[in-house]
Order: sequence, then C-alpha cells, then structure tokens
Amino acid sequence: MSRNPTDVKCARPLKVQIGVRDHWAAETGPTKTSLNKLASVLGRAVVVDPEWQLLLNELGGIYSDKLRFVQVVAGCVEAFANSTAELLEDEEAHEQWIETLLEKTKTQSRLRLFLETSGSNDVAVSWSDQRCGFIINLPKKQIHSFPALYPKLRGDLLKCFTASSIQASGQPPAADDWAGVEVDAGTGKPTVLEAVVQQPQNHAETGEHLPNWGSLPRPDDFFLQPPYYLILHGSASQIVIECSHSPSLKLLSEYLKRWCRVNHNDSRSPPAVSIQLHQSAFGLSEMFDKLELSTQDNRYTTQFQMTSPMLLALIEGVLGYKLLSNQGGTWNFRRETEFLSQR
Repeated sequence: MSRNPTDVKCARPLKVQIGVRDHWAAETGPTKTSLNKLASVLGRAVVVDPEWQLLLNELGGIYSDKLRFVQVVAGCVEAFANSTAELLEDEEAHEQWIETLLEKTKTQSRLRLFLETSGSNDVAVSWSDQRCGFIINLPKKQIHSFPALYPKLRGDLLKCFTASSIQASGQPPAADDWAGVEVDAGTGKPTVLEAVVQQPQNHAETGEHLPNWGSLPRPDDFFLQPPYYLILHGSASQIVIECSHSPSLKLLSEYLKRWCRVNHNDSRSPPAVSIQLHQSAFGLSEMFDKLELSTQDNRYTTQFQMTSPMLLALIEGVLGYKLLSNQGGTWNFRRETEFLSQR
C-alpha cells in the first residue's frame, strides 16, 4: 500500500515516531484496516505516504502532545477511507460518482492520497487530476471528534468531480488555481490579469541582514511572490521549461494538452507530444518546478517536431515574462509583477 513510514524518521520527535508506529503503521490498527477495506472495495491499491516532518512543521504548534498530532492525522485518513468506502458500496445511489472515480484511476490502477494543510476550520477533500488522487486538507486547529468529520467528508467527496470543484469546498483556492487567466471572447486567446496596485518587494536590499529561515513561508507559498524566474531549454525533440512559479507551468501544460494533435501514425493514437509536469521536491502542497515536452517516445512514427517560438510567444505574450538573455538554445526570463488571484 505504501512504504513503511518508520523507515524514514528524519529526526522526528520520539513521540511522533511512536505514534507513527502504533497508530499509523500498525497493520491491525484502525487506519490500516480502513485503508485496506477501501482498496478491496475499489479494486485498486491505495497509496498514501504522509510527509510527517512537513506536517509537523505546520501543525506541531497546535498539538503540544505530538502523539495526539499523529492520532489526528491517522484519524482523518481513517474517516476519509471509511467515507469513501461507504460511497463505493452504495452503487445504486452513487453509480455515476463511482464510474468517474474508476475512470480517473484506470491509467495508474491505484488511488493516491495526499495530506496537506489549509487555513480552513474543517477537514476538506478535493480531487487533483494532475496527481491522480485525493487531497486531504487538515485544518490548522485542533480536531476533537472524528465522527463529526464524516458528513463534511462525504459532502466533499460527492462534489469533488463537478466542474466547479477543482479544489475542495470550504478551503481557500490552492496555489495552483489560475483565476487570473481569462479567454478573450473575440480572439479566443488566453490573457493574464495582473495585480496593478501591488508592486514587487525587494526582500534583500543592500545592507540588510539575512532573514531567519524559520520566518520564511513554506515554498509553495513563498514562490507565489515575485520575482518569478523561467528558463527554457529547446531542441527538435524535447523542450524543458523550469520555473519558480508553479501556476505558470500548469497553465502552459493545460493549454498545450488541450490543443495537442494525435499521432495517427501510431496505432495507439498517443498525443503527438508528451507533456509532463514534474512535482517539486519541496513544499507540502501541489507545486511544480519543471514542464517537459517531448516527442522521443514517438520518434519512429511521429511527423511532428518541437519548436521553441510558439512557447516563447506564450511566455512573453500571455504570461508577461521578460527575456533576460538567450544563448545556445536556452532562454532566461523574469517577471516582476505579481499575478492576480493566485489564492
């Protein structure tokens, strides 16, 4: 189901290690039992690997008893697993919902769960197509009653596949939302709304002391602030875009996937270009730092090649990045104006 969480202790407090062992990893414990039941009913493996140290960084100040912290995380996952299994078992009432979940997990043949935190007062659940899994957002407040979570979780689950529920109901939109992008009705072109009033802040003026690392926000929040940096490396078969601003990469990915042709020379009819976002190694929530476009998998059958100018036009004309330099197939960009409505 998942790797043994006791394999990586990362210098966690002793009570956290004990809690993970007794309340999370115990094969006969209620959390593992609920996850195993969900996997059995769904017919898919259920994978969840909590980032314990990152969750502790966010919630440790709320739970003075670190054993209770682990119990709360495990209890929320148990409540989610039970709520999901109940919906799956009621096939007659939730047939369409079940079909949607099975379709969305068909490619990977597994269901992934991700644990994050939010400023909401309640536990909230949303679905991420990009990560092919449910996101369970834990509130930054103490949870005292697990049975009280079930109605909210059930409601979130039933709404999570609707078009308007990209993120969970009852929580602030996540950092990868793109409310600041609109499509011009006349031209059909995407446009970016910019924050006119806000000006970029220079946090490292000459003569200032280095800030304490503990005072900095977590990466998925910090890198929503300008300046934003973007680097494009281009060749005939592969283009790689690295960017400090995750929503920029996600917009490019979704736009290109929507308009990508099919390679009809391949009997499998794959997309002409493989478009893949790469999850960042840092932060707690969904955050991407690289977008890879490639025709290498189709190199023997495809008639298409990768070209950089179209992407450069999107980066400069739509996203508003300014070119700093280019040399040998590498372009460096920077944007200093903050995007509007990222949160």
